[in-house]
Formats: sequence, structure tokens, C-alpha cells
Amino acid sequence: MKLRHIETFRAVVLTGSASGAAQLLNVSQPVVSRVLQHAEQQLGFKLFDRVKGRLVPTAEARRLYPDVERIFSDLERLRTTSRNLRQHGVGHLRIAVTPSLAQSLLPAAIERMRRAHPDVVFELITHHTNETITAILTSSVDVGIVSAPPMAAGIVSRPVAQGHIVLAVPAAWPKLSRRGPASADALAGRDLIKLHDDTPLGALINERLDQTELLQDAEVMVQTYSLAAALVEHGLGYALLDQFTAASAHVQAQRLYRVAPAIEFPVEMLRPAHEPESVLADTLRRHLADVANELSERAEALCEGREIVLTPADAAQEG
Repeated sequence: MKLRHIETFRAVVLTGSASGAAQLLNVSQPVVSRVLQHAEQQLGFKLFDRVKGRLVPTAEARRLYPDVERIFSDLERLRTTSRNLRQHGVGHLRIAVTPSLAQSLLPAAIERMRRAHPDVVFELITHHTNETITAILTSSVDVGIVSAPPMAAGIVSRPVAQGHIVLAVPAAWPKLSRRGPASADALAGRDLIKLHDDTPLGALINERLDQTELLQDAEVMVQTYSLAAALVEHGLGYALLDQFTAASAHVQAQRLYRVAPAIEFPVEMLRPAHEPESVLADTLRRHLADVANELSERAEALCEGREIVLTPADAAQEG
């Protein structure tokens, strides 16, 4: 079947008549009839039976129709891409980003991009890491922005920033140490806001907490750093956060501590391996890196030299 055959066949299925299909396609009824007749000659079987004045798809046509709809879905995506290229050149970027980075890094980076490129169109989707990887592999998005992504075939990653974990406690709590670094014992018995460990970074954080036996104090479990930060601000417990989220939270409602030994992780931009990196994506990556650097400096300043050592007591003595 040629594309014209497919388009006419679909229009008749949707409208139930040659006249309705002609109106939908903005052609004459004889044209629809001729195209249908030619399609049936090419296929070697009938596509429609006339029942009470309507054209009803045959069994063979009903088998064909799902494939026809898939073709039209692909065509619609092609039309959308073509329209965006016509209206905005290559100024169209589909981005999947994890929730914490969506709230901490991305808004300022896009604001800076739009200052220089006001005609750029952004499509933003918030996904967790595994969902972002799937979106990249299925070409649902152009780039993904994630923390500590697992290796995946068919995906290319470029570094954006180096992140690290900080401890956030409610500002109303007493200081964990009067002098020098605090120890994990200072948190014993206090409520922990625990992040799910279904990501490499979450597993790393919870492994460190498990070594200090603090996981037994977990009272609340969340999936995003931004929600954990909000709960800390309301005095519901302490949490280990990435420094970008911590620096973006309400300063007056929390107190930050550097974590030793450091828990570090990369922030990376992902794209399909078969697609070259666009100029827009590279520009966004550079803006993200600038924002990340600024938030890192802010988080360091908010720590005010405070530090907590998250290692088992016996390991600290051996060290």
C-alpha cells in the first residue's frame, strides 16, 4: 500500500463513507473511490463492504487497521518535528530530568539559556533515573539529566558537575557538636528521613547509614531529595541530601554539615548513542555546570565549617 492508499483507507474507516473521507481529506468523492479501488487491486482483497449505506471494514481491513494507526502516529511525530524545525530551526529540546535536579539545577540553567535564545522551545519531563534511561533509549526525549546513572548500552553520557552529599538537620535542633566534627552518635535516637535505595546513589547513601546503624531510626521514607528537604524544614527529622537541593532549600529552616568521608557522585547529561550532541544540548550542559558550581559554593558556605563523621565508632578508632 502506498501512503495515499493508507491515508484514504484510514479516512474511510473513521468516517464510514467515501463522502465523509473526501471531506476529511479535502478531496472529491470520486478521488476517494478511485484510490480505494486501486488499493484493493494492489492488495488483492476487498477493504470494505457496503452495509445499509455505510462502508464497513472487512475482516482483512480490521487486521490492517492497527498497523495503519501506528504509521499515522509516526507521521504525526514527523509533522511535529518538521513544524518545530520550520518555526524554531533546531531550537527545540526535549529534556528528561530527575525530580531533585529539576528543582535545583534546571530552572536557573533554562532561564539563562532563554535570555540568550528566547525562541528556544523546551519540553520538560520529570522522571526517575531508570525512566529517564528508557526515555533516552526510545527517543522520547533528546537528553536526560541524572545523578550517578548506571551504565547502559546505547547511551552516551557527558559530565555536568560533581556532586556530594551533605547532612541537613532542622535548624531548631541543638548543634550536634560544640567543638570539632560531630560523630554519628549525635544522631542516635533522632528520626531519619530515608531515601529509597532503588538508584545507585540512594544505595550508596543507605549503605553508609547502615554502617553507622542509623537506618534503624528511619521513620519516613521518600523518593526525592526535594521532599526530604521539605520534611527537614518542618522539623520532622534529618536527611542526607545532595548539595544542590540543600543549597536551594530554605536556609533559615535547616542546618547543613559536610559529611566525612565524602559521599560523591557525578551529575551527567545523557543522549542516544546514535544521535550527535546538538549545540543546544551542549549549551544547556554548560549552563547547568555553572549553576551547579554556584550552588556547591553556596552549600559549602551554609555548612560554616561544620562536619559530621559517618563511620562506625570502631572504624573511626582504628583510623
